Order: sequence, then structure tokens, then C-alpha cells
Amino acid sequence: FMSTSAGEAGEQKSGGAAPPGADTMIGRTINGRFEISGFIAKGGMGSVYKGRQLPLGRVCAVKVLLPALRADERTDFHHRFFLEASTASKLTHPNTVTIYDYGRTDDDVYYMAMEFLDGRTLRDAIVKEAPFTEERALHVARQICRSLREAHAMSVIHRDLKPANIFLVEHGDESDVVKVLDFGLVKNVAEAPEDQHTQAGICMGSPKYMAPEQITGAHVDARTDIYALGILLYEMLTGRVPFDRGNGMSTIMAHVSEEVPPMRVMRPDLALSADVERVVMRCLSKAADDRFKSMDDVLNALKITAGTSTTMSNEYALRTGSGSTSMQDVALGSASLPLPALAATHDQLYAAQPPQGKGRGLIIGGAIAAVAAFILVSVATQSSTKPADASAQTAAAGPGKTTAVVAAAATTTATGASPSGDTAKGARIRIVTEPAGAAVKEDGVEVCANTPCDVRYDGPDAVATKDHKLLVSLQGYKIESRIVHAGDGNVSLSLTRAPVAAAPAAPAPKPKAADVPGGYKADIPY
Repeated sequence: FMSTSAGEAGEQKSGGAAPPGADTMIGRTINGRFEISGFIAKGGMGSVYKGRQLPLGRVCAVKVLLPALRADERTDFHHRFFLEASTASKLTHPNTVTIYDYGRTDDDVYYMAMEFLDGRTLRDAIVKEAPFTEERALHVARQICRSLREAHAMSVIHRDLKPANIFLVEHGDESDVVKVLDFGLVKNVAEAPEDQHTQAGICMGSPKYMAPEQITGAHVDARTDIYALGILLYEMLTGRVPFDRGNGMSTIMAHVSEEVPPMRVMRPDLALSADVERVVMRCLSKAADDRFKSMDDVLNALKITAGTSTTMSNEYALRTGSGSTSMQDVALGSASLPLPALAATHDQLYAAQPPQGKGRGLIIGGAIAAVAAFILVSVATQSSTKPADASAQTAAAGPGKTTAVVAAAATTTATGASPSGDTAKGARIRIVTEPAGAAVKEDGVEVCANTPCDVRYDGPDAVATKDHKLLVSLQGYKIESRIVHAGDGNVSLSLTRAPVAAAPAAPAPKPKAADVPGGYKADIPY
């Protein structure tokens, strides 16, 4: 089912000339309510026109669809049209296109009237202006999250999230205001299987933006849209999608079997903060369980990450006239949240995150925990000139036998001597990898989120003869194992690139009536 949205006209101007040949819709009044005045765009199953709602005189966009010609397809067409229209009309978020009315005429013309948008698609913006700055890309992504969060709360997923279905408009002095369009492939995950019209094993969507489970015909849910959002972020930041081999089987199978190319490999000149890259790569995990659980979690991660991004750090330094761009400065200057709220947001988001499967998911929790711990320690230091005792440090660090050392948050020195002169049994190991940015785990617990970093051992774990088995992982590299002991000092590892598995031979697609090769919905430019 291919639909055409009000925003899919891209740079085409509303009210322009009709397509070649006589267009009988121009000048027509649909059901006595919508007067068609001009042509906007044409798609595979219909067209979008500029119209006027009577008797209000309100300018609107009217999406007109012609039903399938084959009798056996009419029932499914009817269902899909009214599913899209009824679902979209219930969505009220400002970042979702507003539906005014929908219906069917006596001569079998299906129509949907919606708000008229004056702007351009995200696709057009990416083609002309990518790569986006981190701030701009995160600004657009947060709005998409808010739109789809409302849809997911209604148990429906979009399944066709792509730049052509994201419209950017301006409101006063606000730029890049998002409108999410085209719920033509919307799926109600709350429906009973016997009521669902998408057959198991049918691949629907746009190849460059499809999640692996969407391709293989497995269960789809909100995390399917999260994968597509990761592709959008990747494309906004690099100017390219991870896999682009046309609209055929090669692109589709790459999503299933190949690792996502690191963003800096795709664009070597990219200036990108590690935290932003982790959010993107976690959205793009092959296994749905390794992604964020919900759009709300993605939104919270993007809010927190914005406080530590390269773009925001530089802007904060310029705004304050300070040359410092430390983690604390960024958190205080850019997070737009008071300190307690920032810490609480981190705790709520990452405390309940499930462990990642088979090393695929990338977690940003360690880096954000460092920010929160640094802030909390700084506040405590300002409120008292006395050093914190061992019990207070343990409470701040949280449960677990190992804790990542965070700048001034650790008051115990490498030799075990505290500022007050007390001694404590403790030791640190510095983990350094080539390349940097790897995650380190011990017994399934992440002790370091981003190398180079320090790992601290206290109490019985600080005994120099006790073995500590560390697993070091980085996207695109083999997982390395290393036995270390407390007091080893520096531990250096050189990571080896993981071989890229060849895509398995795909079975030949069954012939379909659709005129798109392979039976997949094409990534059309409007």
C-alpha cells in the first residue's frame, strides 16, 4: 500500500500546475466540504491537492487516493485507508500532522483533509545541508520521538519512518519544527492476530530504513521505529545512510547480516561526541532487545546527551566566555535541567535497563553516570569542607564490587591514602585500548563505558593475587578477554577488527502484482 502525504511534495510549491493531462479534481468540491484549488504532488496511488474547507474557508491539503483496481485488493485497500485515517486523526501531538476529516465519495474516491504545511521534507534538507550539527540533529530527533511516543502509547507503530515522511516548517523564530507524516503502513500491535491485515512474512517499508525484524517477518513493535530513527540520526550526522545499495535485496539483507559501519568510517572528517554516537549505535542494534525499550527512553537519552555533545560544549564556552568545556561545565550550562533533576533523569532512565545481549548493544550509562557523580560530589564539596567518609563514598558509588573512577569523585588515592590521612585497601587499574571508546565488563557488569578509563577495586577484590577477567568490546571489533590483578597499573589492548560476514543468499521473491521491482515499497523522493 503506497500513500502520498501532504508533506511529500518536498520543494514543490502548492497550487501549482496540474500534472500532464486533464485533472478532473481541480475545481471539484468533495462531498460538499472541500473545494480543490490546485495540485501539490502525485504518488503511486493518488495525489495531494491544495484545498479550502467549507464553510470555514480554512486552507488545507487534501490527499486523494484511488482504490486498487483488482476486486480482491479492494477490501484490503479499504481497510488500510481507514486504518491510516482513523489512527492519524486521533493523534494530537504538535509534531504530528493534523487530520481534519476523511471519507469516501459516491464515485469511490477516498480522501483525507489535513493541515496545509509550508516547508520542506527532511530528505530535501539532508540532500542540501547534511551533515547537520549535533545540536540540529538532536533537535529534530527529539521532536520525532515526541510524535511517535504518542502513537506508540496508542499501540500503533509507524513502520515507514524516513526523511520523505518528516516535514520541516518554521513557526516565528523557531526553525526545523517537525511534522511526522504518512501513517500508511501503521500497524496496530494491540489487534488480535486474526484481525491484522499484514500477513506474516510480508516485508513492508522502505529498504534503507527497515529494521531487521521488519525484513525477516518477525515480531515488530515500538523498537522497530527506534531502529528507523537511528538511521535518520545516522544520516543527518553523516549525510549518508549505513546501507545504500539501491532499493533491492542487497540493501535489505545488509540490515540483517552486516554490522553498521562506524560513523567516522563513513565520514572521516566527522566531529562527533562519543555519547551521541553511542545513542545512535544503540538504536541501530540488530537485536530489538539491545535497543532502547521505548521512544521515551530514547528521548531522555537525547536530552541528557545534548548536555555533553561537542556542539553544545563549544556553544557553552562561547556563551559564557569561558575556555573550559569540562563535563561539569557542560552539564551545568547546557542540560536545561536543575542538578537534582538531571541526576534523577539519569537514574530513572538507566537503572532499569536490561543487560545487552551478546555484546551487540552499546550503553551510554557509564558516561552519564560520570557526569551525575561529578555533579553530586561537586555539590557535596561546596556544602562542606570536610572530606566524605568511606561509607558516604560507598553510598554515592552504588552497589557492586567495582566502580568506575570519576575525576574528583574518588577521594581515595591510588596508594590507598585518603586526604584525611586514613588508609583504605584499594587499587586502580587504567584500561587503555587502541582504538579508544571500548566498553569493559566483568562478570556481566559494565565497569567502564568508554576507554581510556580507570577501574577501582576495594576490600577483598583489591588483593593482588585475585584474578579479574575483563571483557573488552567495541562495535566493529572482536571481543577481547584479559585477566588482570589489582595494582597492575596500566593495561593496554590493541583491538582487532571483526570480519564482516557475507550476506546469505536470499531466496528469489515471489512475483507480485505491484509494479515496484521485488514487491517492496520504493524509497520515493516525495
